[in-house]
Amino acid sequence: MPLLVRHLLAVLFAAICATIVLAGPVPPFTASGISFAGLGVYCDEDDTQTEAAPGTSLGYVHILRNQPRIAFSQQEVPARLGVHFGVVVVSDRDIAVVRNETWKPGATRPEVWFTELAAKVPRARGFVFELEDELVTGIWRMDAFDGDLLLYSVEWEVKPASDLPGISSNCDLLS
Repeated sequence: MPLLVRHLLAVLFAAICATIVLAGPVPPFTASGISFAGLGVYCDEDDTQTEAAPGTSLGYVHILRNQPRIAFSQQEVPARLGVHFGVVVVSDRDIAVVRNETWKPGATRPEVWFTELAAKVPRARGFVFELEDELVTGIWRMDAFDGDLLLYSVEWEVKPASDLPGISSNCDLLS
């Protein structure tokens, strides 16, 4: 192969790779009968309880009793302690066992926990940065399954906190 052709192919390959790397999170996906009532960084809610989730790093998940207030409808999230992000999902049917997966950047397997969805009842699914070692920048992904059927998938781009200085889950600071 001539040197000029190899050079052009290398430049083209580099441009494609740069586009993929700089693309950020892909748009959210929902299966038929599933919708989002909200998506983004949400307010820190006092109305929570915990539920055992042995397939997660902490061994539990927070359960919101009410629908959270989405403060910032976006897929960019600051890596800052106390920040909550996720989705409010609505199903058109009851789903008795939903497998929730959260993929962190560089993980070889997801954190997994199981819940349910009741028809027409909004349910929050998310993550909160509680520990320093959770502040991993890069693309995070939240998926939910009914058996092998993907119900939804959302990617989040977690960025250094300094890149998103005004984004917080402390809604008392927001006007």
